[in-house]
Amino acid sequence: MPGIELFNRRWNIGSDDLFYPGLMELVGRSCWFMPQLIYYLKFQQEFQCAEIDLLHLYYIGFLSLILSIILVQLIIVIISSRGTITNTKPRDKIKKYLYIRIFLVFAEIIWSCIGIVWLFKINWMACSKLINFGVLGNIIFCWIAFIFIVVILLVLFDPISHLPEHDITTKRDVLYARLKKLFLFCCCLNSGNGRNKHYENSYRQISSILELMFRGGNLTPSDVLAGIVLLSKKEKDQFIREAKIQKYYRLNRYTRPDERIIPKWMNVNTAAFFIKYAVATYSWPYYIYMNNLRGFRELCCCPCCLSGSSVNATEGDEVPSSFINGDTKSRRNWRAFKYLSKVKDCDLIYANFKNELFFVPFCVLVDHFKKTIVITIRGTLSLRDVITDITAECEYFDIDDLKNQPCHVGIHNTALNIFNEINSLNLIQKAREKNPDYDLLVTGHSLGAGTAVILALKLKTQYPNIKCIAYSPPGGLISAALADYTKSFVMSVVLGDDIVPRLSLHSVHNLKADILKVLHACNLPKYKIAWNYSIGILWNFEGNYTKPDESLSDDETESDTDPLISSISSGDSSKMLLENNSRSVQSKLTEVAIKTASTAKQLFTDQNQQNKKKVTLEVKQMMNTVYETYPELQLPGNILYIYRVGARSTKRSQVVYFCSKIVCCICNSGSINRVSDSHFDSRWASREEFRKILITNRILIDHFPNALEHSLKYFNGNQNFLV
Repeated sequence: MPGIELFNRRWNIGSDDLFYPGLMELVGRSCWFMPQLIYYLKFQQEFQCAEIDLLHLYYIGFLSLILSIILVQLIIVIISSRGTITNTKPRDKIKKYLYIRIFLVFAEIIWSCIGIVWLFKINWMACSKLINFGVLGNIIFCWIAFIFIVVILLVLFDPISHLPEHDITTKRDVLYARLKKLFLFCCCLNSGNGRNKHYENSYRQISSILELMFRGGNLTPSDVLAGIVLLSKKEKDQFIREAKIQKYYRLNRYTRPDERIIPKWMNVNTAAFFIKYAVATYSWPYYIYMNNLRGFRELCCCPCCLSGSSVNATEGDEVPSSFINGDTKSRRNWRAFKYLSKVKDCDLIYANFKNELFFVPFCVLVDHFKKTIVITIRGTLSLRDVITDITAECEYFDIDDLKNQPCHVGIHNTALNIFNEINSLNLIQKAREKNPDYDLLVTGHSLGAGTAVILALKLKTQYPNIKCIAYSPPGGLISAALADYTKSFVMSVVLGDDIVPRLSLHSVHNLKADILKVLHACNLPKYKIAWNYSIGILWNFEGNYTKPDESLSDDETESDTDPLISSISSGDSSKMLLENNSRSVQSKLTEVAIKTASTAKQLFTDQNQQNKKKVTLEVKQMMNTVYETYPELQLPGNILYIYRVGARSTKRSQVVYFCSKIVCCICNSGSINRVSDSHFDSRWASREEFRKILITNRILIDHFPNALEHSLKYFNGNQNFLV
């Protein structure tokens, strides 16, 4: 922080990011250099085999180059370890050695060309095979290293660093061109059928969002990761967070939900029942994910060979082909959906498994047990869905008395396409022909949950009694007015530390502001932060949910004793000297030392105050730009929050954890993705709780559909906990 500037360009790498890559290259070069040197000194006479004396020249030059690279790399590693993330002055000399290292790269390429010339000019039969293959190995090693460096440079190149800060249009155009190439490289997204324009618009909107996100701060990707690690160390235990939230409710900082006006159908029991339909829309990928090798074998092999498998052991008549759209010839998606949801063939109204930009698979079916017509929508599962997710600008629409209400444009377009197909095929009317008294419910998970909410808003005028259950919906979905409007018919279900319900443009920029603050407060170099975090994640993978001692005071639980957020060393030294002064009579030399340490501490404090003011001003300017550009979007409806109240207090190695998963997968003994035993509780939550992104080890795990399904099944087995 900031990125290195070479050749009048800024690169997405800091001067303190070169420690571990340089150390790895140093070890690799040394391991290659020592055997070559020993072999050359021991068998020097065998190098007289060629008619031309080019082999001696090549080997001496090669060994000299490798030794020079080792020495320069050692200096770069030492310099890169100095200073802190924000204090880059001790690393100012690193640019000079990087230029020398780049020169040595080209010198190594030239020398490898000399080796190629020697290989073409010699008589291979005149020299030993060991010498010939040794030279060939050196050349291959050199070119592999060169290609690796070129790839790294392409990744780290910042295409908009040379542009002035006010040239926003050009920056967005450059980001747009790069995004388009990236997505086309990852997947063939040019699908035709009039959707090219949609892709172009999405790329434009995404480039605008990215330009705003990267504006200011001057952060490199490693700075962001280091900030996230530091924030995760500062994040409080879940029980402490829960106590803090309850305190905010008592102080009226959060608006406590009024449970008296919440509809009776909104409860844990209802959420636990309909989760199977939201999960089943993930179809065969989810079935394989939960059943590993057995699931892959059952779904990907010929159905006639698997007549006894669980996924094919469902009873009922075969569904007509007109009812299912976009499935494979073996109906892999429908077979998995039918097994996961336990739905019968005769209860299916329509299923569309096509996946395009702004269109996700959905199913319309009838649940006779709950007397409900269910529209279930799939969440994010493909690159097209990711583009839909990050097309996060605002679309405005009207409903009842609410005019020009903003919502997530990508999710709005997805809901609009599904809404048009449902109306064009009269799917709801067909379902109500035989079931006129049944309720209508829309549900989904993640992207499907957000789509279900907006689809329910569009169907509200036709079906006033519509219901919606949104499992882990995205946080930046609809405006505050729409969120209040949906409280009568939308229930959002959120598990633990799930990041998606807390994810919005505003929360991302708040996270960036927190990262800037914590980086300026940190007094450790980046390589130590990475080392401490790596050791922690390897040997303490699972979080400890054992309830802390309630006798601890608020000050004791809030205190941060993690070494990553350490105090200033000069301040500690001054404090120690002052304590020693109070114990015994000090000499003049000690008094001078105390005054010097106190003065240094004061200067350091003043400098910290100036840096803090500078960072605060930068953060305020950044956040003002965000709030002026994009309105704040929030979670919909009433929020049912599920959280852990206890679990096994185990400290298991990450290595052992993944080894057990691999063994389980190879042996095909059950699912490798079962959730560890936990105890849960639930309550109604306010939207204010989800404005900040939590940095814990469960922010992604809690979003997985199997984790949410597991937590809801817990309530089915413990009726005393039902809301």
